[in-house]
Amino acid sequence: MREVAVMAAEDTLIIGVDSGGTKTIAGTVTLGGRLVGMGYGGATNTHFVSDQDAIASMRGAVAASLGRSAKDPSPEPAVKAIYISAPGFPDAVAEMALRDLCPNAVIKVEGDAPAAFRGALPYGDGIVSLSGTGSFAAGLWKGKWLTNGGWGPLLGDEGSGYWIGLEALKAVALAADGRGPRTSLQGIFRRALHYSFDAELRVFVYSRYVNRQRISALTTLVAQAARDGDQIAQDILRRAGIELARLAANLSERLGVGSEPVNISLVGGVPLCNPLVVEAFQDALSRMVPQARYVSPQYEPWIGAIILGYELAQAEVTPERVQAIGENAAAMWEAQ
Repeated sequence: MREVAVMAAEDTLIIGVDSGGTKTIAGTVTLGGRLVGMGYGGATNTHFVSDQDAIASMRGAVAASLGRSAKDPSPEPAVKAIYISAPGFPDAVAEMALRDLCPNAVIKVEGDAPAAFRGALPYGDGIVSLSGTGSFAAGLWKGKWLTNGGWGPLLGDEGSGYWIGLEALKAVALAADGRGPRTSLQGIFRRALHYSFDAELRVFVYSRYVNRQRISALTTLVAQAARDGDQIAQDILRRAGIELARLAANLSERLGVGSEPVNISLVGGVPLCNPLVVEAFQDALSRMVPQARYVSPQYEPWIGAIILGYELAQAEVTPERVQAIGENAAAMWEAQ
């Protein structure tokens, strides 16, 4: 009987997907915790990309994680559950993208907060701020779950990649007018975006081909300028960290944490590549929430999605299994 159970655990598959405003990451694991494969795709938020593009990104990532071609994949009946962390990705679109590929799977789509939280703090209460293309925070405290931020580029997303890119563009515009200090971002943007005069920046910004992803991608140029000592770029990144700390501090108050110690983490592509953001976040947090314990995120959001996928499949997920998945993923990346 034990051999049969082991075989069933190895034959049954669970998929976790984390998708945001820029990219999609899918991971397929066996019920026993073996990482089968990973796949990558583009954005899936249908508020900013077409349904067709969102379907192609999701389908491509999931198919690749199963070792299949997205163009003509054969069905995989062994997939029991697919948990999708993807804002702006409706259930109906998920069905169109994946039902023929995974005919027997239970598919659940939620926003990006639960997976980000479970990846960073998989086994307890706390608060997680996330900065990717957008930004938000999520917190769990004594059974109470709250989120804030996540209002998108017009109403918020402070501290996000988009926000950093936009603040940098504003700084270049002010410098060009003489209404703000000069910055090396002027030359960096000219070279990277292929224009000759500061005034031509308008052509880039207002082009119909420019979207959230392209503005968010400017974060790498801001980070480059900051590393080279540009004070404007450094200030933008520090302000991003402070904004993300404000999100966490607001949740601490609303959750009623009071003076009790609370674990707080910062996740996402922006802090991963920008130590200044993390430093500013920690510094601001020490003032805003003195009892906070900053905790480095234990896992990435896609592993949080896999944890939630186990729960969706009503399967046991142990710390040992999750750790093995993380180690297998690291080995997979190193081998590429």
